[in-house]
Amino acid sequence: MTTMRFIANLRRQTLEAFANHKVNAGGYLLSAHRITTPNLQMAAEVRRRELPLFADNGTKLLIDTVISQFSKEARQVTQRVKALRRQLGHLPRGREVPKDLRILADTLAERVLAICSGHSNTIDTETLLQRQLLMNPTHLIAQEDFATTCLVALDLEREITDWRPKRIAARNRQSLKLWKKVAEHPLCQELNVYAVLSAMDYNTGREAGRLAAEAGSDSAAIGLAGICGDLNATDFYVLGRASFKLARPVPRRYVRLAQVLKGIADGYHDGNRPLERFHCLGLGAPSLLPIAAAALPVNTQITADATSPIHAAAKDRVLYDPESFGDRATTREIVERILHGGDWPFLSPFTQTFKQRFGHDPEIARNWWEAQGQPSINRKILQQPSDLTAALPLFCEADPLIRPIARDTWIAHNHWVLGELTEGRSGPQRRELAHRIIDHWLEGPETITSRGLAIAKEILLR
Repeated sequence: MTTMRFIANLRRQTLEAFANHKVNAGGYLLSAHRITTPNLQMAAEVRRRELPLFADNGTKLLIDTVISQFSKEARQVTQRVKALRRQLGHLPRGREVPKDLRILADTLAERVLAICSGHSNTIDTETLLQRQLLMNPTHLIAQEDFATTCLVALDLEREITDWRPKRIAARNRQSLKLWKKVAEHPLCQELNVYAVLSAMDYNTGREAGRLAAEAGSDSAAIGLAGICGDLNATDFYVLGRASFKLARPVPRRYVRLAQVLKGIADGYHDGNRPLERFHCLGLGAPSLLPIAAAALPVNTQITADATSPIHAAAKDRVLYDPESFGDRATTREIVERILHGGDWPFLSPFTQTFKQRFGHDPEIARNWWEAQGQPSINRKILQQPSDLTAALPLFCEADPLIRPIARDTWIAHNHWVLGELTEGRSGPQRRELAHRIIDHWLEGPETITSRGLAIAKEILLR
């Protein structure tokens, strides 16, 4: 099958909620750094249900450590780049970057690389593998060189450090050596073992894909949390030797995601090897998922995982709107929508069950709002007992007994929406759906998201 599936992070909320509703997730992922007896019991339950189980390599803690160690120094580079950008009216590149700034950025990047290599060398590959195999997985994410991921997260871009693609290629060669060691291990012959690639743009992505193809890897992955979490903007992109200037800056995460994944796909084509499976580590934003579906080959089975649907619910009070291809809506925005005559589509089995159990009465909510003089809705109102909060219990937090149930419902609902966005279509149909989702965003009001997706689509169609 050449479908795209969203793989849920293995948590009590995701496993139990889906099981209680007799709904199957596309699969589950458990990281090596989260191995506990309860989590291994949940992993065993996943395998009893004959669902895919991905064993991640647990690198995230090391990545976070390096980013934390260098973030203050990296910020000094970033601030100088921003000052240059204001002065020039565009992002500095080439000779526009002063020599002292380039030396500063390059020296810092070298130190990041050295620290990452030091951390990597302390990992015993056999011990890590044995921890992953405790899960009895079906898919295994091999050990990786994570220096490039840290450079992206620290904004140490190639146009500032002047790092050539061969510098990133060296990191991918190291990852491929680690992959080969695992892929050839006697205990992994029945598993799908993924080589973890890294890239910063199209050219480094294409080289990564070519190297992986030549190494014989038909299953690859890439860590995308740093790319997806990038809040910077860019006003250009490069494909091969061609540079394209943008009329106005757009979020770099959309541009870079399209560049990197298109590059990897083209690199596999260069290496004359089909990319059978590709896993997107840390890709869960509804507006970014279609970029992967459109960028990768139609015959590639794509999977993605992220903790973002959990964090969106638990931290940001966000539900993904199933009628708008997963557009984010905070509980405050949803309540405002209802008070102004709209409603929320209770399409997921989780929200339907919640509604049946605790109720949902927009009319009572509107009557209360009118009687109170139509006050602005804020978190304080949503957390105080009233006819409003009693009428809209899924979106309010006034009842301490209902609040945790609502929170778990949000988490399960968000996973369900991502599953709906990715499940059930394969091959060319998957790509068609991806472009339809992108076009949905482009046909609406202009937003930061739509501007980013417009350039991502431009890159994918070149």
